[in-house]
Amino acid sequence: MRKWFALALCCLIPAAFAATSHVVALGGDVTETIYLLGAQQDLVGVDSTSQWPDAARKLPDVGYVRQLNAEGILALGPQLIIATHDAGPPAVIEQLRSAGVRMALLPQSRTPTDVVAKVRTIGQLLGCEAQAERLATRIGQEYAALATSVAAMPHHPRVLFLITAGGGSPLAAGRDTAADQAIALAGGRNAVADYSGYKPVSAEAMVMQAPQVIMLMRERAETMGGIDAVLKLPGVAQTPAGKARQVIFVDGQALLGFGPRSAEQAQALQKMLATALP
Repeated sequence: MRKWFALALCCLIPAAFAATSHVVALGGDVTETIYLLGAQQDLVGVDSTSQWPDAARKLPDVGYVRQLNAEGILALGPQLIIATHDAGPPAVIEQLRSAGVRMALLPQSRTPTDVVAKVRTIGQLLGCEAQAERLATRIGQEYAALATSVAAMPHHPRVLFLITAGGGSPLAAGRDTAADQAIALAGGRNAVADYSGYKPVSAEAMVMQAPQVIMLMRERAETMGGIDAVLKLPGVAQTPAGKARQVIFVDGQALLGFGPRSAEQAQALQKMLATALP
C-alpha cells in the first residue's frame, strides 16, 4: 500500500508543478479577475493599482502599471505576465519580452463585450476556462440588466467627472475616456463634449457645462474632505449639481478599470443617476 502511494505521489508531483505558473498581474482589472477565478495561488506579484481584494495588497508590488521596472518584475521569476493594455513604458514591455517570459498584453476594454472577452482570455491563459465561463456569464447578465434599467430612465442627467490632483484646476473627463464610457453605460450624458481625454477645467468652463451631477473617485474625494470640499472647488457651487449637492463618489478602479466588478459598479451608478433629477 505504501509503495503504491509513493508511486502515485511521484506521478502527481510533476503534473502539479506543470499546472502551476508564477504569474505577475499588471493591472487591477487583471488581478481582480484572477482572484474571482480562484487562481490567486499562482500570483507572485502585482502592480500598485491592484488594491482589491485586500489579499492582493500583501503580494510583492512591482510599481505603477504605466511606470514599471523590468528588473523588479523579473526578480520574481514569473513564468507568465498578464498585463492590461496601458502597461508600460513600451521599452520595459520589450525588455520583459526579450527576457523570454511568456507575456500576454490584453487589448483595451471599454464595452461589456470587451470585459466578457477579457475574462475568458484570462481564463484560457490560466487554464480556468470553466470558471471563466461562469464568471463571464454572470457579468453578461449584469450588463443586460443594466441596459434594461437605463432604457427605462425618463431622464439622462449631464454628468461631469472630475479628477483632483492637489492644487490647480481639477481635470474633467472628455470623450474617449473610461469615465465617458462608464457614464454612458450607466445612463448619463457626459457634460464635456468638445474635447477628448482629460483636461483642466476652469470655474467658468464648469459653469458653462452645467452638469446636473458631479462625479469623483471616492478615494480621492474622501482625502479632500468629502462633498463639502468638492463644493469649494472653483465653479462647482455655481453649477446645477453644486446647487443641488448632487455630488457622487464612485470606486474608481472597480468602475473605470472595466474589470469583473465594473458591471456591478455601473448598476450602482445607474441607480444614483436615476434619482438625481426630480
